[in-house]
Amino acid sequence: MDPIKSIAERIARDFVPPENPVTPSVEPENRFGLGDPDCPICHGTGFVIRGGNEEPGSGTMTPCECRVRMFEFDRKKVNANVSNMQGYEKMTFDSFIIPSEESNEFWPEERLKLEEALYEAKHFAANPKKWLFYTGIYGTGKTHLAAAIANYALENGYRIIFQPVPDLLDELRSSYNNKNDSYEETIERIKSIPLLILDDLGAQNTTDWAEEKLYQIFNYRYVNKLPTVITSNVGLSKIDGRIVSRLGDRDLTTVIHMNVPSYRTKQRINDYEDNISILHLLSDKTFDNFDPRRNLTGEASRQLNTAVDRCKEFARETKNWLVLIGPSGIGKMHLAAAVGNKCKKDGDQLFFVTASDLLDYLRATYSPNSTITYDAVFDKIRKCEVLILNYLDTMNATSWAKEKIYQLLNYRYQAKLPTMITLQKPLKVVDQNIRSRLADTSICTVVNMFSVPMYYSAPDEDIENMKNDRGKNKLVK
Repeated sequence: MDPIKSIAERIARDFVPPENPVTPSVEPENRFGLGDPDCPICHGTGFVIRGGNEEPGSGTMTPCECRVRMFEFDRKKVNANVSNMQGYEKMTFDSFIIPSEESNEFWPEERLKLEEALYEAKHFAANPKKWLFYTGIYGTGKTHLAAAIANYALENGYRIIFQPVPDLLDELRSSYNNKNDSYEETIERIKSIPLLILDDLGAQNTTDWAEEKLYQIFNYRYVNKLPTVITSNVGLSKIDGRIVSRLGDRDLTTVIHMNVPSYRTKQRINDYEDNISILHLLSDKTFDNFDPRRNLTGEASRQLNTAVDRCKEFARETKNWLVLIGPSGIGKMHLAAAVGNKCKKDGDQLFFVTASDLLDYLRATYSPNSTITYDAVFDKIRKCEVLILNYLDTMNATSWAKEKIYQLLNYRYQAKLPTMITLQKPLKVVDQNIRSRLADTSICTVVNMFSVPMYYSAPDEDIENMKNDRGKNKLVK
């Protein structure tokens, strides 16, 4: 009879939790680990013996419930890490609001169109099959619905990739020199991911190389009928004809034309909280409900306490620059939102945005359908009283993106306008021109948070809660 250790190892190797729709491509952290040490059933071993009699070796060894929960939590975390959903966690079906008839913001037929778009998104999310294609001008809710599908899929265990098309092409370009993830591995992962969501098709720089790579991805998924969601702000005439032919297959693709006005232009177009500012989605994040994690010790505790103190100081005085640097899931976004909500309460004119959303919005202003000019948007953002810029990571950004971010930050640097920035990567990998502004210790305080662990509440807790708590340049050690 096999030793008990070898039996446990074999079960750990072969075990897949029930109702797991998609097996993760990366090993969950607890796949070969034990169970919950406080579990009253298995007492931390991770397995229980069911059935059999009192004879040694009889019965069947099965994973304990605590191990199943831990595996499920690890699987969700793995899926979330490869999904590119950072910054989109609050875009859900519940947060997609269709204005009431009494608001007079939309005509009845426009509300019906929004209801149709929401219905199709929910229907697709409940049973991801075929393709779903949203078209329309910027600001009509296409990205929100696509992100809501992604968040629903993540919650239900699907492996997904959510990515704006320009960023996807940037990732492919950078993979040519990536030793850890080759070009072949990168494009294969994108082509074959169980659910692919591509935002802003047509916003990319059109080159022969870009068109060929996109066609390879679309054609592979078309032939294999893999679930795919696409959004676009441009007309089909501006998209590669080969891709249009795939999108035009009525047996495969459901097309929703978002023939409604922009949500954003219906709102306060001259207000600093309009358009792409997302602070309203984080209105519940304050300093009072931030978890100080008293259980932390040593460097982790010191870094987190320093970050909280510096954020409170910045929110109180709103001067100079503050940069928080550290991985996802440690509380940076919560602290940034707490600063934003405090500044808003104090009456400051504020702009709270992720770097990727800002760049997408600037790109969209070049469209002939845009109701706002690039100069008007850029000038408004760079001159606002307080700017909070999240996820400023430029390692794989295009030259255009780096230049726009530098122009924005350089203006605020010269004008000494209060600015808060969060980063996920070390400062040394930031574009050198941008880094030169962040390195000025007379105006910018940098708080490193790399020793702070992720919020890891409970194995069966919703991973979205963890991700929502998601680094002067005086380096705080």
